[in-house]
Amino acid sequence: MEHLTFDEARARHAALLIDAYGVLVDGGGALPGAAEAIAALERDGVPWLLLTNDASRLPSRNAARLQSLGIPVRADRVLSSGMLLAPAFRALGLQGARCVVLGSPDSQTYVREAGGELTPATEAETCDAVVIADDSGFDFLPTMEAVLTGLMRAVERGRPPALLLPNPDLIYPARGGAYGFTAGSLAAMLEGALTLRFADQAPRFTHLGKPAAMIFEAALARLGTRDALMLGDQLHTDIAGAAGVGIPSALLLTGLTTQDALRRSEIRPTYVIARLDPG
Repeated sequence: MEHLTFDEARARHAALLIDAYGVLVDGGGALPGAAEAIAALERDGVPWLLLTNDASRLPSRNAARLQSLGIPVRADRVLSSGMLLAPAFRALGLQGARCVVLGSPDSQTYVREAGGELTPATEAETCDAVVIADDSGFDFLPTMEAVLTGLMRAVERGRPPALLLPNPDLIYPARGGAYGFTAGSLAAMLEGALTLRFADQAPRFTHLGKPAAMIFEAALARLGTRDALMLGDQLHTDIAGAAGVGIPSALLLTGLTTQDALRRSEIRPTYVIARLDPG
């Protein structure tokens, strides 16, 4: 586990995968060095992708938001966990499936583009799939309770829907050192309640985003190389996910993981980078 600069780490590999929250931005805006680092990659022609668990924004909207913060990210550089819904729907035979979707309007668009038909949370008992894509865009408690009730009844009937979780992240760094919950926490709530009732018969969510191999393999296929370095701020998603598919990783200390947390963890990145400052 070497301590390197961003330039030193990127020079050792043919391509880069870069997380967004905690690496390029947090709830307060662009992080120091983010705009300069991305500009340097573009200037030098380095193959790279923004690999994000954010399923609340389409690639064009994600890129536009970063551009508004001064970070020059094109839409074709974005690979989000929401984009994994289409291959997941194909693999599970869910084209035309009636889907309860928790998330933003863009989250709903991801599901429609994957072949799903939107249905309200009150119909969770008879739907074909439940997709938790984000923590916003719906009335939290009534919606979660409607989904929980529907899932309980569906399991009792022996016909639980498919459960898909594009974003397994539990929390994210917000403005001023604060933190927020995200989609993974919502899925954990439902899984905990279902397990309390049904024990090992309780259905569980299929994870599509980091650390799941699916999103990494999709990214490596797009890059055309496995000599890619994953830059992220979370040990259990970015770093563990990279290790799971056999590629190196660099932990950025500008997000959720502190030096102390790194010392106490069994998950080890290949490199540690203090800040995303090129040069």
